[in-house]
Amino acid sequence: MNTTEKPQNAANGAGDTLVRDYLAAVGRETSALPAERRQELLADLAEHIETALAEGAGSSKDVLSRLGDPRAIAATALQESGLAPGAVTGDGSGSGAGTGKAPGTGKAPGRRSPAWLVALLLVLALGVGYLWVPLGFALKVTGSIVLFRSRHWTAGQKWTGFGLAVLAPSAMNVAWFLFSYPHDPSQSAYVTAIAATVVVTVGGAVWLWWARGGTDTAAG
Repeated sequence: MNTTEKPQNAANGAGDTLVRDYLAAVGRETSALPAERRQELLADLAEHIETALAEGAGSSKDVLSRLGDPRAIAATALQESGLAPGAVTGDGSGSGAGTGKAPGTGKAPGRRSPAWLVALLLVLALGVGYLWVPLGFALKVTGSIVLFRSRHWTAGQKWTGFGLAVLAPSAMNVAWFLFSYPHDPSQSAYVTAIAATVVVTVGGAVWLWWARGGTDTAAG
């Protein structure tokens, strides 16, 4: 009897190790989940594995193989909890659109629009604005919205970039049309004013590009 029990105990021990390693892997992959949700997931998995083994559904390796890769289970759990890109929450909406909040922060999650898009929109807004003011204004507004919804800058960096690339050139244009344009300025003065506006706008866009990062701390 002892000779038959030893191999069986060894097999059980190996199976227990596989199960522990499997659950530990799921735990690591779901570290972004709230602790309570992660513990609930692990408990459900452990119960399922125990039940399958008790019903003779195969060895531990077979049961774990049918469950699938821990990363796949974690990805599904994160998606269902609204913590993965494009995740679907319980109300059927995306993770960003469903709650409008970043997990655990109470802040709107920023979008991963490329940093160059912000710089391009703000520079284009200036050039197009001299050809057609409404379109230039629309591009400027769009660029500002993308800027403030981006994760590439902190809140302070966003306001600094907005001030340099949007507010400052806009103020220069308003000052020109209020104080210089009515007095019929010379062509050289007009060119100088445009050049100054271009320098300020491009400088602000370049600063934003230089200061870009991957921060998630800024709202939006």
